[in-house]
Amino acid sequence: MTAAARTVAPAAAPATVPASVPPADPAGQPLPGTRLPALVGHRGAAAVEPENTVLSFRRGIAEGSQLLECDVHLSSDGVDAIIHDATIDRTAQDDSPLRTGAVADLTRAQLDRVLVGGGEHLPTLEQVLDVAVREDGARVPVLVEIKAPAAARRVVEILTAYFPGEAWDGPTPPALVISFHAEALRAVKEADARLPLLLTTTATSPEFFETAQELGVAQVGVRIADARQADVLRARELGMELNLWTARSEEELARALELGCDTITVDDPAWATTLMEELVTA
Repeated sequence: MTAAARTVAPAAAPATVPASVPPADPAGQPLPGTRLPALVGHRGAAAVEPENTVLSFRRGIAEGSQLLECDVHLSSDGVDAIIHDATIDRTAQDDSPLRTGAVADLTRAQLDRVLVGGGEHLPTLEQVLDVAVREDGARVPVLVEIKAPAAARRVVEILTAYFPGEAWDGPTPPALVISFHAEALRAVKEADARLPLLLTTTATSPEFFETAQELGVAQVGVRIADARQADVLRARELGMELNLWTARSEEELARALELGCDTITVDDPAWATTLMEELVTA
């Protein structure tokens, strides 16, 4: 499938996806009948498949992710590569033809030789978008995280070529551009203001929310361990949705539900779906 703009089925709006942070009872749990946060498949389903691979993204969708998250770096010849780290060292499997090196120092042809678990390769962003579709044809929105700020314009080029202009006008856009780097999101906004943005951080500060306002982001993200009720309230005040990341334990998932948020990033969507239902009905 080429990157020519195409007509796409809109993303499904599952009944469990909230329009806002769900209200909680005095014990901190969502009230019965309220909508639960949507699950974001972190690097696909990183706990059960090689992260940031086509296999992982497919598994994430199959096991309940309502959104996906992927990471983008640039090769030395300016081509996108879906990988979290700045080097291939951690994720390259033992028998990979190429096992070490910085992504920015390797050409895309060299990166294509890297095996990252189960014989999987490093996909391109377009390949991720190709698989971000349910069996019924509905798109699964993708949080496209810019790891290397230099990749910002490349991400814009791919997203705007892949999706027709009207895809960005609906209530559920096919992608959001996410980054810890304000300069990366600023470059995206300057290149195409239609693309929704998500500024994320570990712990917030007044300056963080000021930057989020200045960028006009649709969402903010905060690490669960550092999130406070004040962050939830501030996001509400500013009209921004809230993503909490990443729930890898029962305690972290329970904490995210207690705080209240719109989306929760998880490594194992099937585990999170089951546990979230148990926590809410307990």
